[in-house]
Amino acid sequence: MKFSLVVSLFISFIISGCEAKSENYSQEKDKVQILEFKEIAEGNDEIQQKSLFQKIQKNAENGDSTAQNLLGVVYENGYLGQNEDIENAITWYKKSAENGNGIAENNIGNLYYRGQGVEKNDELAYEFYNKSMQKKVPEAINSIGLMYFNGSYVASDKNKACGYFKESADLGYYLGESNVANCYLNGWNGLKDKNKYFQYSLKAAEKNYAPSQFNVAVMYMKGEIIEKSISKAIYWYEKALQQNDPRAAYNLASLYEEGNGVPKDLDKAYRYYELAAEMGLDVAKIKMSELKN
Repeated sequence: MKFSLVVSLFISFIISGCEAKSENYSQEKDKVQILEFKEIAEGNDEIQQKSLFQKIQKNAENGDSTAQNLLGVVYENGYLGQNEDIENAITWYKKSAENGNGIAENNIGNLYYRGQGVEKNDELAYEFYNKSMQKKVPEAINSIGLMYFNGSYVASDKNKACGYFKESADLGYYLGESNVANCYLNGWNGLKDKNKYFQYSLKAAEKNYAPSQFNVAVMYMKGEIIEKSISKAIYWYEKALQQNDPRAAYNLASLYEEGNGVPKDLDKAYRYYELAAEMGLDVAKIKMSELKN
């Protein structure tokens, strides 16, 4: 039993993208940098986090739209030692949006679409996504596509959804690339094209998107769409596994169990099945039991 291609349609939460510069705050040396935020927010240095929070707060209060959006991110997720506070997050997202920040508009849209901390409201989600889309924020364009795909607030129209996915993909957004790949795989845009399915999947995989990495690996393993290459399949399975994709571990185990393009190695197969099981894939436990016997 091997896991095959997976269709992945997701909305993402973003803290970076097409930012609109604030006209009310010009001290460039004090501006909060997105990369600095991500590094410190994901770390464990409480002193750094407190200092960064104070910096973001000061810049936000001085009208910097990037900092206002980041302050919304802080309160939405409980980053930098702060308590999660969706009401406060929306307040700061709206301040940022009023200063022309399309990313903040997208983030507000996400909250309403998910019903996170607010009553789910697809109409408001669409309104904020649409404002963000006008500023060419690719995440928002992808989200509008999802609304058409799912028939949320707007009439379901998979062909139109695929058009938005492609527009998002053309702006380099990995979920747009993954979604338009699935459009070509399933013919939702009126055209089945397995070569384009591979091309767009590869684009998303190269941006470190695990589901697309898994799909590319499967394509190389099967050799039906692209020339078969077990070495490339293993490369992409390993990439997906680094992001804890249990299916990648399972399929790697199968390769070594069967000796498919690699030397047969039951010990290595067992270790990969064990990894898949540890990541919650129960069927891997059955394979572990079979190998033991």
